Amino acid sequence: MNNNEFSLLLAGKIASTAKLLMEQFNWDEDYALKRFAESKLYSFIENQQSKVWYYSPLMLAQLFSDERAGQLAFPEV
Repeated sequence: MNNNEFSLLLAGKIASTAKLLMEQFNWDEDYALKRFAESKLYSFIENQQSKVWYYSPLMLAQLFSDERAGQLAFPEV
């Protein structure tokens, strides 16, 4: 996958995950995106080699919640 394809895929995953975070935590869009972008999870998602971007937005939202609880662990891909 080239960088443009990855960027487009990533943008969709981030938007979908942020929407779930908005619903889960009752956050507005800007705050959800800010909190997500500042997370350790997000740094893994940005790294194409990590394969974390394979996860569904629902799984990413759960992993974000796990990270907030201090228990970030990645399931097998």
